[in-house]
Amino acid sequence: MRAINNNQQSTTHPPKWADRFLQWYCRPDLLEEIQGDAHELFYRTAKANQKKAKLHFVWNVFRFFRLKNIRRPHSTYSPQYTIMFKSYLLTGMRSALRHRTTAIINILGLSLGVGVTIAVFIFAEYFWNLNLFHINHDRIYQVISHVKGSGELQKWGDSPFLLGPALKADHPAVETMVRVEMSEGAVRHNEIVLNESIWFVDAEFLNMFSFPILKGNTEALKTKENIVLTKPIAEKYFGTSDPLGQALSVKFDNGTKQEFVVGGVIDVTDNSGMYPSVLLSMEKFEDLKFNDSYNWTDLTDATFLLLKPGHSSTEVAQTMEKYITLQNASSPEWLIEGFEFIALTTLSQHSNEIVSAIAFGAHPSAILSLLIIAILLLLLACFNYMNVSVATVATRLKEIGIRKVVGGNRKEIIQQFLTENFLMCIFSLVVGGLLAYLLFLPGFNSLYPFTISLATISKSKLVTFLIGLLVFIGLISGAYPALYVSSFMPIRILRGREKFGQRGLFSRVLLTLQFVIAFMTIVASFVFIDNSLYLKNKDWGYDHQRNMVVPVANKEQFLKLRDKIIHKKEIEQLAGSVSHVGVQNPRISFDYHEQRFPTVAYKVGFEYLETMNFRLKEGRFFIKEIQSDLSESVIVSESFVEKMNWKEPLKESFEYDRVKRYVIGVVYDFHYNGFYNPVSPVMFTIANEDDFRFLALRTTQGNVENTEAYLKQSWKEIAPDDPYEGFLQDAVFEDFHRDNNANITLLSFISSSAIILACLGLFGLVSFNITRRLKEFSVRKVFGANLLHIFRLMNRDYIWIVLIAFFIGAPSGFYLINYLIQHIYPDPQAARPQPFLIAIGLMIITVAITVGSQLRRVAKESPSVTLKIE
Repeated sequence: MRAINNNQQSTTHPPKWADRFLQWYCRPDLLEEIQGDAHELFYRTAKANQKKAKLHFVWNVFRFFRLKNIRRPHSTYSPQYTIMFKSYLLTGMRSALRHRTTAIINILGLSLGVGVTIAVFIFAEYFWNLNLFHINHDRIYQVISHVKGSGELQKWGDSPFLLGPALKADHPAVETMVRVEMSEGAVRHNEIVLNESIWFVDAEFLNMFSFPILKGNTEALKTKENIVLTKPIAEKYFGTSDPLGQALSVKFDNGTKQEFVVGGVIDVTDNSGMYPSVLLSMEKFEDLKFNDSYNWTDLTDATFLLLKPGHSSTEVAQTMEKYITLQNASSPEWLIEGFEFIALTTLSQHSNEIVSAIAFGAHPSAILSLLIIAILLLLLACFNYMNVSVATVATRLKEIGIRKVVGGNRKEIIQQFLTENFLMCIFSLVVGGLLAYLLFLPGFNSLYPFTISLATISKSKLVTFLIGLLVFIGLISGAYPALYVSSFMPIRILRGREKFGQRGLFSRVLLTLQFVIAFMTIVASFVFIDNSLYLKNKDWGYDHQRNMVVPVANKEQFLKLRDKIIHKKEIEQLAGSVSHVGVQNPRISFDYHEQRFPTVAYKVGFEYLETMNFRLKEGRFFIKEIQSDLSESVIVSESFVEKMNWKEPLKESFEYDRVKRYVIGVVYDFHYNGFYNPVSPVMFTIANEDDFRFLALRTTQGNVENTEAYLKQSWKEIAPDDPYEGFLQDAVFEDFHRDNNANITLLSFISSSAIILACLGLFGLVSFNITRRLKEFSVRKVFGANLLHIFRLMNRDYIWIVLIAFFIGAPSGFYLINYLIQHIYPDPQAARPQPFLIAIGLMIITVAITVGSQLRRVAKESPSVTLKIE
């Protein structure tokens, strides 16, 4: 094997790692003899496979030399740390079993922090990766319109109807485009009639987006008579039978009824930010002629572009000026300042900024807040572990002293305690993972209208995160105890002169930091909960408790339903409208004194405002007998008056829809879209009865349920082919209140966790000090000290710790959460002292209970036994 050809001899010497491996693996007396053969083996391995040379070399050394008895003897070659590692593990297991209470506290505390952190990571990862399952996600962009009115720039998901086709025809970077027009319709199959959300989309929709196709193919929407359903919708109408080729009828808002054939079934995955239900061809939308013709004045709900590989949205953005000119010249009521191209990869993260967004996701501030809270709870858990670990050192002093006497150095002691710590951290990681999977993630899914599944999370990222989390908690929680314990002198320990605990300043600092974090978390949680409770009971601006609304398809349905219920004594008042507050909030813009003013404009019938209990600030409501009210009068809100800077609004007028409007009344501001958005200017005008699409009514006290049952029965007689969709006005804010209640539940859990973790750390330090001062307490008891006196001595240090932590943590927590609240809500509740009082009250009670529980230990200890041992 020594014979090496000339090419091999010219090869450079093997790298140092190869020689180090041979020195570790081979017997020292044979190393020189086999080194040449090993070098030749390395040359051949490297020549055969450069990329995997190291792996192949190591494998071949094991393979070719294992029979030559060149391996080091086990006692010699086996690294000492392997044997010591086994010893450390056994010692750690025995110590944990011997001190079960301490071990349980450590594992539970870390598990709670780890479980919350894992759940929040999965939660954040879920929302950061929405829509990434689409194959072309990095080349898909939605065109967002920047609309300016009254000095404010808004991002709208709506875009000109003709923009997509124009870009596809004009720009070489655009591969294809897809528009989405949202509508509704009554879908019927046999006896099942339900109202469904309908997306009219261009034929390339299923090619651009990668929704899994369960039935049919991507060409289904190229046929106008086809309808594509999502899996839940298909199961709703067809059960377990094959829907492909089955017939469905759809009755649209304009009264047109058409037959369709199911051409495909798609699945909307859990990590999708878009939720289509029923898909129809855009060509069918144009055939239905909701408008006489479609031009630059018309808008569609979304326009998506698929760019060709190698092209960027910047190329397209630079050519948009001519389309802005076309749009603004055709539609002066809706002026566009510019267009923005938002990538599908980040579209859900911008949903809170976009009016009429088509893709949804969590508010970035909410995700950031959860991440900060998770980090704080994890640090609390680690600090708790550190304090409890240090508290158990008193029981292991002699073990440490003997280890040092028989030759153990400080490095080995540190390794021992870090190994034991990592063992506990592994247990905590396993328990925390189970808590996250079995408790916290189902909790998230029950609170919010989405389902987070581990199947949607990248496995590599999750594994990397778990490994990083293990290393983090292992070092953070174990570094100080290991360094602290290893510093003890063996002679002082064995002679009993080690003043254990006198160097506990760092422990007190840690405990103070724990309570600072705890107070930050608790105060922040209670301030947010207090604001959420305020919003839960906040006045909407009108009385809505006894109002009901029934959507109707046309004038005929409205009149039949009105005539059937108008004489019912349970109904106080009723009226019709084209759009309804909280359901359809149409936005328009008009010019006034060379400025553009956006507003929400409701077209309603006479007595609508009285029926909905709007509160009149000045002026009057619409009166049927006054002819001018039908065409010229307008009622506005307080915000409308403020925006227009009017002093005497009843003397003002403005032009809208080519008609001069005279203000006859002002209503107090009201909320129509939850409390996340500021109150917008609103105006009401009278609509023609032929255009009514809603019937609103107010019931007498205590007759809501009876009236609802009567409406359902009446609807079956009036429109048996259409689904009944009446609802209580309370349901308008249902989504907001669901999220609000979820926030209250989540923050209650977070504050409870912070209290538990802080008190676990306190428990550890109290145990630490009792162990240190047990002899002192025994002497005091011999001289007549009672338990109350000892209790005051025990609590004296902790009262100062709690007070210092409160004055640092409480203001910090309030400032941070108040900044977040101001960022999320336009009209939050002013700060009140209650959250601070609750926080300090809870902490005082829990501190007293935690410290008091250890008082039993002092009371039960016999001074004679304690002093004899000491």
